[in-house]
Amino acid sequence: MKFLRIVLFCGLVLIFSYFTEVVGAHGGGTPQLTNAIAGPYWVSVWTQPNPLQVGVVHFTVAVSEAPVSGAVQGEAGPPVLGATVELRLESENSPSPTLVVQATHESAVNKLFYEADLELSAADYWHVTVMAEGPAGSGSADFDIEVIPARSNRLWLVGGFGVILLLAGWAVQRWFWKRQING
Repeated sequence: MKFLRIVLFCGLVLIFSYFTEVVGAHGGGTPQLTNAIAGPYWVSVWTQPNPLQVGVVHFTVAVSEAPVSGAVQGEAGPPVLGATVELRLESENSPSPTLVVQATHESAVNKLFYEADLELSAADYWHVTVMAEGPAGSGSADFDIEVIPARSNRLWLVGGFGVILLLAGWAVQRWFWKRQING
């Protein structure tokens, strides 16, 4: 019986692991820019999922003041909370070659960041420009990302259900076997 519970637990873990990308979509991710100079600001950008796939992708942007002279090298200044942050994505092979989206605090879990979700329709190399405009002025930084064709994560789901079906079959077989012995 203990073995049955362990295997059932493993099956449920496999099924629930299928949904982890949906739950982990806000904040963090793969760094694309780290303290890049964008006019009077420094910007950092993270993306999810990793690798980026056709479909919904998530961008997290941090905007900070450029460091003051005498600050530790590589250390950004305080966060800029009142900026307007826009992401512009361009692709040569996409049906929608240019996408523009606002990254906002409202969609961010951590209000120190600006976040945005958007749907990428084509596997391609995309050029991303991050534009920040705030009290100190405006600036932009850019980077290139590769978006791969969408992958299916159904293997985890199928594996979890398969384990549960095997357990059910094993339990039914044991039940019949015990009935024949006692019967």
